[in-house]
Formats: sequence, structure tokens, C-alpha cells
Amino acid sequence: MTAQQRRRLLLLETRRGLILAGLLAACPSALAGTPPHYSLPDLVTANGYGAMVFAGDRLSDGYPHLYQQLSATSAATPDLLYDSYFGMVANGGGAWLTDVGSVDYEPGTGMIRVERLEPTGLELEMVEYDFAPMGLVGMGVAQVLMVRNVGSSTVSGAQIVSLHNWKVSTTTGGSELLGSPDATTITESGDDASLVYLADGSTDVSCAGVYDAVLAGQLIGGGCAASGADLAPSFGWRLPDLTPGAEVWLGVLSVDAQVDAAAWIAGRGAGQWVLDELAGWTAWQADNTVPEGMSAGETGVYAQQLAFLRMGQVQEPGDTFGQIPASLPVSASTGELGHIWNITWVRDGTYAAAALASAGRTDEAAAVLRFLSQGKTGEFRSYVGDADYLVSVCRVYGDGTEWSDSDADGPNVEFDDFGLYLWALGVLQGTGRQDLVDELGPPALDGVADVLIGLIDPNTGLLQPDSSIWERHWNGKQQQFAYSSIQAVAGLNAAASIADALGDRRAGTYREGAARIKQAIGEHLVSASGVIAASKEQLDEGDNYLDLAAVEAFNHDVLSPSGFEFEASYAAWQAGLRVVSGNGYARNDDGSTYDLHEWAVTDLRLAEALRRSGDDRNIEDAAAIEAWITDQAVLNHNTIPELFDPDDGNYAGPAPMLGFGAGAYVWGMNQRARIETEPPDGDSDAPDGQPQPCGCAGGAGGSARFGGAPSWSSSFWAALLVFGAVAQRRLPTSRPHLSLQRRER
Repeated sequence: MTAQQRRRLLLLETRRGLILAGLLAACPSALAGTPPHYSLPDLVTANGYGAMVFAGDRLSDGYPHLYQQLSATSAATPDLLYDSYFGMVANGGGAWLTDVGSVDYEPGTGMIRVERLEPTGLELEMVEYDFAPMGLVGMGVAQVLMVRNVGSSTVSGAQIVSLHNWKVSTTTGGSELLGSPDATTITESGDDASLVYLADGSTDVSCAGVYDAVLAGQLIGGGCAASGADLAPSFGWRLPDLTPGAEVWLGVLSVDAQVDAAAWIAGRGAGQWVLDELAGWTAWQADNTVPEGMSAGETGVYAQQLAFLRMGQVQEPGDTFGQIPASLPVSASTGELGHIWNITWVRDGTYAAAALASAGRTDEAAAVLRFLSQGKTGEFRSYVGDADYLVSVCRVYGDGTEWSDSDADGPNVEFDDFGLYLWALGVLQGTGRQDLVDELGPPALDGVADVLIGLIDPNTGLLQPDSSIWERHWNGKQQQFAYSSIQAVAGLNAAASIADALGDRRAGTYREGAARIKQAIGEHLVSASGVIAASKEQLDEGDNYLDLAAVEAFNHDVLSPSGFEFEASYAAWQAGLRVVSGNGYARNDDGSTYDLHEWAVTDLRLAEALRRSGDDRNIEDAAAIEAWITDQAVLNHNTIPELFDPDDGNYAGPAPMLGFGAGAYVWGMNQRARIETEPPDGDSDAPDGQPQPCGCAGGAGGSARFGGAPSWSSSFWAALLVFGAVAQRRLPTSRPHLSLQRRER
């Protein structure tokens, strides 16, 4: 690496000067509950093709697709990686580099940066980068290690080793390995996958016995040509003499055998891989619109959420393209909720699409909606008034085919999906992309808006009973849920605006339908004390009808956020849904473990409604909720999970969550800025939910672009100037030192 390249890398590393203590001082949490704290050991890197999980101290999971299952008849996407990491032989001994000083994302990227603790008693600084390259057309991961002599004596005779425990035959465990004569390439073939490993500047390869050899302090070598079970392809780099201050960069790119890895490498060395990937992320972030007035912590979290949405959007060509699963294939792995949701739901996808549109990523937003509206539906036609409908009533397989999970109570059929799809398309219309509305609008009116009109219950004016947002299934479990009718109002209003733009005469029908449902919500879903209920059926029973999903009534102006109903509902939610940790809310009072966890998405949607109310005390509460989510994220790799444990605030469920996490945060920050620039009465010339000029409280309106004018955002760069100036080469971490038990194959 040249001196100029090193200076560039030092500058990029200094950008990590969003030092946690400084950020929290700049954006203190106003909540009196459990303080923000670290609880997320796992990170993920993805590039739209595959995803790799860094579990605490090493790469330990690798998925060749982001979606869980391609079709109803295909097998689930396998986890092909057992683990992979570097080791070192030096100073008469050897060890595997699995002790972590600190680990985090490079800010606003999918690159995992790990400071390794040198295990053999030498004064060496070791920094590792693991990332799924965004420019790589296919599944792959780059593992790069920088070794720098920070001592006063020359280090000689050291060898770095990499170990790659992939599972290319998940049934038999066997594989066939072949190393190249120049020791820079190994191919591995199995029943389930074929991989190619390409090393930058390696001097040795080996296939077996490497783990024990390194621990015994033995240099590896001898070539690689073998077949059988429990083989582990490995590279070795015999380092040159490292004088004080000298450094060396090395790395391995592991890819699906069908990927053109040579085209991505293009003659570059491992150090340049890192520099170019960082530069690519910086350029991408420069095109994102960001609301002004955010704190440094909020700006960093906002940028990382956009990075997660980018990583999580499928790039495979064909029918799979554009979808964003509910989560990447990684969980917080705490407590009893260690599930992952790498499945695409219509609902989560629309939140992600709206967020992308609000951040200026209109092409990406349109790709989500285009994927969701392929029309591979119809299995549940009898549940939808025998109508031909365009988007799934629940979830979607990787190839775009409709998918609804069923149990003893029947399938999930969720009419809120129809309103949400139209709402998200309306958000896209609000960005001025009429070309996309011209493309997506006509089929949406035919296959979604008209279907919603047909689903209005003639007796109540609400939508007919369905499974709705919390997926209550069917066979007597379906109810006239508030959330579905609320989203129908928002969706039909958006459809009316779209119809106007298209010159479609149905605009009046959609407005009349929205108005009818809106009136019915006030008549049938609000208690005598003013509290909006989860459903008509629960309200009729007279108890246990609290559901924070109904807060969307106040965000879509179905009910006035400054009226009696909001104050009554908010008081009821505080009394009945506030979790023990004291910072947020359960999603409802139905009583299951899943229901009673704190939900990030409903916290964020409540914060928007509190700001819409215009009441100073409510705005303070909104700021406290936003600070809780932000401060937790800052201390947990800028990641927002699906859930927080209701007792201690630990992360639970998928992390990062995409539509219900990253999408909800990005959308919420943009809506906050919109609210702060609206007239005091809350009126706006634009349809509800569509983007407005962004600003900040007490400041001028307008929006900024990352890297534009001002660059990234003024608050972001101000924070960097303050915090970066005092940053040390070894950045401090508020997380506990990780010295996890090594996992042997």
C-alpha cells in the first residue's frame, strides 16, 4: 500500500470518530427507564446476492441468497458456512485470531471492521475487514487483514494463515479441493455448492490438519489436492521482515464458482479492495437525501439504516429482483426469540419502499413495489370476495409467488397489504416520479384499489374481517381490525391522487370509499372514553382491546392527532402497554410473549403521532422514544432490531430488521422534519404521507444530501470535526472485551 493510500485509509478510519461517548453526549436519552446498553454480538454483511454473519468473533454463517425460499417446491436457502478466520504462526508459537478488541461497521457501510488482539506476544496491530462486495455480481465475501508493526523491533519469520470452513455438501459433509500451483487459488466442489477462493499474494496452501498445525506453531504448506469430509482449505502468507512502522495487507475473496471474481479483483491488492469498497459506499451515500437537524447520533444511525436497506435488496436478475425481506438472516440470539425473518412480506416491503422514496432512492423503491406486484396471486381469491387481486395477502416467495403460512386456524389473509401498497405508491408519486406512477398505477388501481372498494363491509363501513398486521389467521380468528381499515383509508386516498394524475374517473369512487371507512372507524372502533381499539370485535367485548398498531389512525389523519381520541388513546397505551424497562411499548395486550415484547416499529410510529399532536409534552415524549431507539442503535452497531426485551431492553429477534426497523427509522426521521415545517394547524397541500421539504426544529427548511451541499449533513460533519479531532488510532469502545470460546470444527 502506498503512502497516499495509507493516508486515505487513515482518513476513512478517522471517520469512525463518531465515538460512542461523544455521540451519546450530543444526543442524551431523556428516558428514565433502563439505560441504553450493548447487547448485540452479531453483525451481518450482504450485497443483494448473499449474506454473511459475523457472530461475536468470526464469520460463522453464509447464505447464497437473501430470501429464505425461492418457491413453494424449492428447498430452503442453506447456511453454507461453518466459520472462517485468520491465524498466525510467529515467535515460536501459533494461535488463531479469534480474540476481539472491538468490532463494528464502518459507518454507513456493510463493511465489518474488527480490531484483533495479537496472540503471540509481538507488538503488532491487526485490523480485519469482512464484507460482501457491493460490486460483486454474485455471492461472495472478502476477508482482509492489515498487520502493522507498532513495536520497536523488527518482526521476522511470521506467517498469517486463513481457514475457510464452508459446507458445500450439507448432507455428506464431503468436498473436493484443488489448489493452484501458485498457491493463490483453491476450488472446492460439493453436492450443494462449488466455491472459489482467491488470495492476494499468498505463498502456501493446505487442505487438512491446518487448525492443529497453527496451534502447534507450525508453518503450513504442502499444497492442496484432496477429497473427503472435514477438509478445510487454507492459505498461508510468509510475511516479509516487518520493521517498526511497516505494514502488510493480505486477503481472500471467497465466491460462488459461477461468479466472475477476476473481474471484481481486476489486478487490485487486498488493501485496495478496502479503499475502493469504502469509496463506493461513500459515493452511494452521497446520493441519499437526509433531513437536516438530526444529531450526530441520528445521522449515523440514519445512514446505517439506508446501508442495511441497500444490502438487503435482492439484486439477482429476473423475478427475484428488487425485493427486500423483512430482515437479513441474522438474529440478536438473546432470550427465547432467536428467529429470523428473511422472508418478504408485503407489509414490511411497503415500509421499506416508502423509506427509500423519502430518502431519494426512488428507483429502489419502485423495484420493491414492482416485485410485490408481479401478480403471482389468486390462491386466496375466495377470501377476497372472488376478486382478481394483484399483491399477496401475506408474504411472498423469493420468485414473487404468493405465500401465506397456515396453521390449525387456517391461513393468514391480510387486507392491510392492499392499503399499504397503494400508500407506498402514493409516497413514490409524491417524489415527482410520474413515470413510475404511469407504469405502476394502472394495474394498482385495477388489482388493488378496486379490490379494497369491494372489501368494504356494507353493514359497518369498515373493511371486512381479516388477519391484519399481527397475523391472527382465519377460521373464526379474523376480525375487523383497525389497522387494516386505517391503511385502507390511506391507500384509497393515495389511489385517488394516482387516478387524478392518470386521468382515471375512478378517483371519486376511491375518495368516497376512503371517507366511508374513515367515518366507520370513528363510529365502530373508538370506545366511549375515546380510545381507538384493536378491532370492532374486541371493543364489543369491552376489554383488552389495546393495540399500538392503531396509532396509524393519527399518522394518516383518520383521527385527529390533536384531538380527544389521541390523548385518550395515548393515556391508555401508557397505562396498558408500557413495558417494564420503561422506554417503549408492547404492540398490544393480547398476552403472548411475542406481543408483550417492545416493538421498535410501533415505538417509532407512536413517536410520529406524538409529534403530530403539537402538544409540547407529547413532543418531549416523542423525542425520548427517538433518543432511546437511536442511543440503543449507537451502542449496538447502529442496528435497529425487531424487538427489545420488555424487562431489560436487550435486543431480541432479527437485527437488523429492514422494513420494520431500518425503514421505520428512515421514514420517521423524514416525517419528523416534515412535521416541523408544516403550518401550525397541520394542514398541507400534499396528500397525506407524501414527502415534504425537510427541515429541523428552530431552523430553516430544506434537505441535504450525503456528500452533497452540505456534505453528508452539517451536523454530521460538525460532529466529525469535534470527535474526529480527538480520535485515537485505536478507537475506544464502550462494549465489553470479547474473548469468546473458540469453536472447532
